Amino acid sequence: MNLPYADNSAPATFLIGGTGAGKTELALNLSLYKAHRYQKSTLIDFDIVNPFFRVRKLRAEVEKHNVSVICPISRVVSGDIPALPAEAWGAVEDTSLPIVCDIGGGEPGLRPLARMSELALARKANVFFVINPYRPGFAKPEDIAENFQHMCGLSAMKATHIVANPNIGSETTVELFVDGLARVKKFAETVKLPIAFCVAAAGLARELGAVATELPGFAEYDGLPLFVLERYWSVPWHFGTVHDEQ
Repeated sequence: MNLPYADNSAPATFLIGGTGAGKTELALNLSLYKAHRYQKSTLIDFDIVNPFFRVRKLRAEVEKHNVSVICPISRVVSGDIPALPAEAWGAVEDTSLPIVCDIGGGEPGLRPLARMSELALARKANVFFVINPYRPGFAKPEDIAENFQHMCGLSAMKATHIVANPNIGSETTVELFVDGLARVKKFAETVKLPIAFCVAAAGLARELGAVATELPGFAEYDGLPLFVLERYWSVPWHFGTVHDEQ
């Protein structure tokens, strides 16, 4: 399977999209995937919006797997101010290791990213716009288009790929996934951007007939790469790997 954006030994990947699109879960899994393939990776937590679903809550766990986590300093770690750590700038400039950047949804989370746009452009970063068509503001084609343009404008970054993440958590069925993926494909065609991959948890991937040789890892579904991930929470107060067969 040809995955130039995933198999590059030292890419920079920025994840943007609406609140609840699944960016943080994806960021965790992508950084673990890259650490497994390339010995180590860096995960930058730019999420200043969501008080529950934050990479920093799982820092100790992911760092056991050679993922270096960069997040705001301890005195603002639970705050909602745009305090980007100095290490983040150096990590984006450093081309020796893969980095994954988790960006908070909405205007407060995207504005700080605009300061990173020049560095990201110089590094030829992948900018993945993650779409979950079952989240508010992304259910209708016109809403997806409006929010896509607005968020890309706020971040001052040009999306390079679309990532399809159609899910309603543990209640996701094959039918829901297939319908949601079709919606995302249609939108990707209108903006003339490739779909980098679609996303499914391990249990759903098996139901789709797609089995990854490692978790997290890639399989194939309907002519697209399918990134098979492990869930790290099922509810906001639960942190740690969740084996819910979803």
